[in-house]
Amino acid sequence: MKVAHVIDSLQWGGAQKLLLTFSAEARRRAIATTVITLNTSLENPAVPQRLRASGAEVVRLPAPRLFDLRRFVQLVRLLRRERFDVLQVHLTYANILAPLAAWFARTPVVATLHLAGPDPGLAPRKQQLEDWILRRLRLVQQLVAVGFVAAEFYAPRLNGRTIAVIPNAVDPIPPLDAAACQALRATLMDDPAHPLALAVGRLTAIKAFPDLIDAWALVAATHPEARLVIAGSGDQEQAIRARITRHGLQEKVRLLGSRDDVPQLLQAADLFVSSSHLEGLPVAVLEALAAGLPVVGTEVGDVPHVLIKDTGIVVPPRQPAQLAEAIVALLDDPARRQAMSVAARQHIAAHYSPAAWVDRLLEVYAAAQGSRR
Repeated sequence: MKVAHVIDSLQWGGAQKLLLTFSAEARRRAIATTVITLNTSLENPAVPQRLRASGAEVVRLPAPRLFDLRRFVQLVRLLRRERFDVLQVHLTYANILAPLAAWFARTPVVATLHLAGPDPGLAPRKQQLEDWILRRLRLVQQLVAVGFVAAEFYAPRLNGRTIAVIPNAVDPIPPLDAAACQALRATLMDDPAHPLALAVGRLTAIKAFPDLIDAWALVAATHPEARLVIAGSGDQEQAIRARITRHGLQEKVRLLGSRDDVPQLLQAADLFVSSSHLEGLPVAVLEALAAGLPVVGTEVGDVPHVLIKDTGIVVPPRQPAQLAEAIVALLDDPARRQAMSVAARQHIAAHYSPAAWVDRLLEVYAAAQGSRR
C-alpha cells in the first residue's frame, strides 16, 4: 500500500508528530509513506530528518502563495506518477489545495480535522474555502477528526457529513536513566532539586502561554523554588518574554526555543502544564502522559476525555488563578504525583497506541478508496 500525507509545514507540532507516529507504524506493516510539505520557511530540520529515519519519503513543494499554478501542476503530476492508494491531508492549506489536485489525479482523499474551534490566526475567507472543499464528497471522500469535540465543531459546518472520530496516538516514551535525567535537569535550572514544570507547544495565541505566565507568578509567590520551562517557538515569543519580565520571573521561567529532545524533557520534569484556549486532542498532552507525567490542562477540545481524574487536573481556560491552584496542589503532594504517573502510563498504553490508531485509519482509507471508484 502507498499512502501520501500532505501538510502545511514540517515544524514541531501535534500534526507533525502524528506523521512521525504514522510513518514508524506504517514501516512495520510495509506501507510506503510519502510526506508532502507545502511551506519550507517554517520547517524544523529535525522533523524531515526523523521522518526519513522512520521510513518516509519527504517531498517539498513550497510556493509564495496558496494558489500557485506551478506548484499545483507539480502536485497533480506527483500524484499521477506515484499512484498513491490514498492521500491524507492535514491543516488548512493542505485541506484546501491537495483535494483539488487529487481530483485531477483521481486519488482518494481523507481529510483530518485537528482543531475544535476556529483558528484566530486564519483569515475567515480561507476558513470558508476549507469548509466548502471539505463538504464535497467528490473532493474529499472521508473525514477524520482527532477527537470528539473537533467532530462536534465541524459537523454543522460540513452539512452533516459523517466524521470518523479517531483519537490521536502517541509512541511509547523510551526511559531515561536517573543520571541522564539529573544531568538534563541541571541544564534547565539553577538547582536540579527544585520542582520543575514543563510546557510544550508553538508560541501562538491559541496556546495561551501568557495565561501560564500569569499563573506562574501566583505559584512563585508560595513556591519560589519551583521552576517552569517552555519548549517551543512562534510569533508570540516577544510578548511572552515581556510577560515574564513584567512579573519579575526571569530566574523562574525559561523559554527553551524549539527542541528535538521533548521525550527527554518530559522525563526530566515533575509535571506538565497546558494552558491552551483551543485544542483538538493535543499530542503534547498525550506524550506527557506516556512519559508518566501528571498533567494540569485546560478544559478545551478532548483534553477532559484524556485527563481522567487519576492522570491529571482539568481547569477552565482563561483562568490563571485556577491554573495556579491546580499546579500548587500537585507541587504540594508528591505521593499524588507518583500515583498519577503510574495511572497515566497505563491509560495511554490501553487507549492511545499507534497500532490501534493505524488499524482504524486503514479502515477509513478502505472506505475512501471505495467511494472514489
